[in-house]
Amino acid sequence: MQGNFCRLVRIVTVSLCVIGALSVVDVGLLHAQQPLDVSTIRAGRLQASERFVLDGRLDEQFWTRTQVSDGFLQQDPIEGAQPTENTEVRVVYDADNLYIGAVMHDTDPTGILGYQRQRDQSLDSDDRFMLILDTFLDGRTAYFFETNPAGLMGDGLVRNTGYASINRAWDGIWEAQTSRSDVGWSAEIRIPFRTLNFDETSDVWGVNFQRTVRRKNEEIIWSGYRRNQGLLRPIHAGRLTGLRNVTQGLGLEVVPYGAASWRKQKGTSTSTPLDAGVDLNYSLTPSLRAAVTVNTDFAETEVDRRRVNLTRFPLFFPEQRDFFLENASVFEFAPLNAVNPYFSRRIGLDDGQVVPVEYGTRLAGQVG
Repeated sequence: MQGNFCRLVRIVTVSLCVIGALSVVDVGLLHAQQPLDVSTIRAGRLQASERFVLDGRLDEQFWTRTQVSDGFLQQDPIEGAQPTENTEVRVVYDADNLYIGAVMHDTDPTGILGYQRQRDQSLDSDDRFMLILDTFLDGRTAYFFETNPAGLMGDGLVRNTGYASINRAWDGIWEAQTSRSDVGWSAEIRIPFRTLNFDETSDVWGVNFQRTVRRKNEEIIWSGYRRNQGLLRPIHAGRLTGLRNVTQGLGLEVVPYGAASWRKQKGTSTSTPLDAGVDLNYSLTPSLRAAVTVNTDFAETEVDRRRVNLTRFPLFFPEQRDFFLENASVFEFAPLNAVNPYFSRRIGLDDGQVVPVEYGTRLAGQVG
């Protein structure tokens, strides 16, 4: 265990240097390549007397005075064409939460498809609404959220390091509700700021929205409609402005666990094995988060897909444990060359045998 933990400490030390170097380069490239006519939406601030009700219906008064983002274009089937169905998106916020309201107009509400309800499952057969938040405006990483008319919640971490991908093993704290009506379907999403890491000195984030009309195989996107752009490439996202005086609260997240069992076998005494542990996450700043894990339990981690290895090389299995996921994408700077200097799946293994992770620490984020 000592060797594994020392390797973890060395990895974390290197990560701080890499993050600092990459953040400066990427932001410079982003501003150099960004077109002047980038799509922009301004978030409206809720007044102290206004309350947000998460019911999937945009019937609160504040939605009517908020800027509407409706400049969507087709990505498929006809690149750059006007959508056959209108889509409207609005964004508001208060000190603690970001709220997204979307109305998906549909001339034939009976044709809306929405059946999947299990979190993070594929929506290849459903209508859907998706968005990304590039909270550091670096053009290469973002948070991903999606829902469908049945209220499914899907999320993940977008990383664009030569190719675009989503790590769906990340599960953030957020809520979504949907509603159907005679004009189509609508969605309301509440994302607490404590779920996100972001640059507290900036009031501009990268943002993009996409809608799927499944019966028409129509993909409608707000910014970056070309087929070599798209939602999962934050460099082509629009801008969300007006975010000021937001807070992550205490910035403390406590995730305890406990396990107990009772065993009785013939000829032996009764035994009651007990086990407990805890994960602590604390935001030192809105862009820098520390974590401590004690007697870590990975029982709720999704199992790997079963695969048969017919080669002489070991198989690569992606990381799916929450403790190692956040900010891990900063190390994936050469994925097309199969170079992965940060392979956290080795932590907790010794010559293929499982070694319990008794404790660990992590400090990840961006500074300067």
